[in-house]
Amino acid sequence: MTTRVKVDEPRKAAFQVLTKAEEGGRINEVLDQTLDSVTFTDQERRFTTELVMGATRMRGRLDADLAACYRGRYAHMERRVKQLLRLGAYQLRYMDSVPPHAALSTTVELARAINLTRAAGLINGVLRELSRQSPPDGPSAEASTGELATAFSHPAWLVERWLDRWGRDRTIALMEWNNRRPTIWFRQRREKATRQRLAEIATAKSISLQPHPVMADYVSASPSPAPLFKPDVMQEGLFIVQDPSSGAVVEAVDPRPGEVIVDLCAGPGGKTAVLAECVQPEGRILAFEIDHDRVNMINSTLNRLGLANVDIYPGDATTRAIPEVDKILVDAPCSGTGVMARRADLRWRRKPEQLADMTTLQLSLLEHAAKCLRPGGMLVYATCSLEPEENWELVRALKKEHPVFCVVPMPEGVPRAWIDADGALNTFPPDNQVDGLFAVRLQVL
Repeated sequence: MTTRVKVDEPRKAAFQVLTKAEEGGRINEVLDQTLDSVTFTDQERRFTTELVMGATRMRGRLDADLAACYRGRYAHMERRVKQLLRLGAYQLRYMDSVPPHAALSTTVELARAINLTRAAGLINGVLRELSRQSPPDGPSAEASTGELATAFSHPAWLVERWLDRWGRDRTIALMEWNNRRPTIWFRQRREKATRQRLAEIATAKSISLQPHPVMADYVSASPSPAPLFKPDVMQEGLFIVQDPSSGAVVEAVDPRPGEVIVDLCAGPGGKTAVLAECVQPEGRILAFEIDHDRVNMINSTLNRLGLANVDIYPGDATTRAIPEVDKILVDAPCSGTGVMARRADLRWRRKPEQLADMTTLQLSLLEHAAKCLRPGGMLVYATCSLEPEENWELVRALKKEHPVFCVVPMPEGVPRAWIDADGALNTFPPDNQVDGLFAVRLQVL
């Protein structure tokens, strides 16, 4: 008779998310889909999220430590076994709430439950050896690029770029920021009654809402935001989850009641929703998005918020006719180096050669948008990248081809401390305590 192995469901869910993400899925989206499909307690959801995001952020450090505990060639180890080892190692190294014996035993049990019984002994042996070792010391002042990359769990090519541009201290500060749990920010709806309702719910659930120091529409929730994600609360449409820096991009557009605005790369829909609220029912947002899943996310967000003044156009925006308007937001696909704390898998998904492809696409989007602006119209170009090729260098390339564009100052709604010397919204996460975003206002002369 076969003995059924008891398995810890949150750890199993974490393993499934990591496996699907390694096959190509965006980890945040895979995690959300997985958590929506199970009946976990709030504590189990938090545990699964911490395991997934933590093991992903610290993958480089964990792999180096695990390789030192394995007598074979770690690089050639089966991927599923590596994922199990990372989950176990993350609990041993970074989760004080998990006793070492629990980290080992649950990982071995999970291996047996997913038909990896043959690897159970190996997993047990490697994790036991890791549990005997002290965590490595931090990097020395003379540490090489590779040593810094391992210590702070970032790809070496990216660390090298950042060291060349910012030097050691700022690069380490950025990597430390990327390895922290990001703060979840909620953008409140602007209606007074809606804000009062959110405050009532927060009080009833023993949650304290803390306003952002410079973006008044944004609040964080403590001790935990989890109760606000309950379906009954979400369906009231009181807020969207959004970093304040994204709100600053919307402020750069300066949406006014009654305006028609094009949002050229609209998914997943957070900025689209805020634009729609700002132009009010008499205004209109024309939202273009190529990714089918993101189109669904836009629809879901708009339906939850009860916003009916958005027209969604699925497909490639660069091949579609766009009506002439006065304002266009091009929130372009990019490397995402400014949001690597929030999107834990990006550091491992991005490759240096992708930057050239990204800039080609970004310039194509800007060229297309430029044709659709009325005289005197405003084009806001934005990325969540820290890389100059995707930001100011691209803007200069556009201006060279289209001398009719000039950079104009940011409106009052954009925090002054977030604006660089050349007039762009340009946040650096450790300095500004928000995601890294870039945005510039380009007006047709």
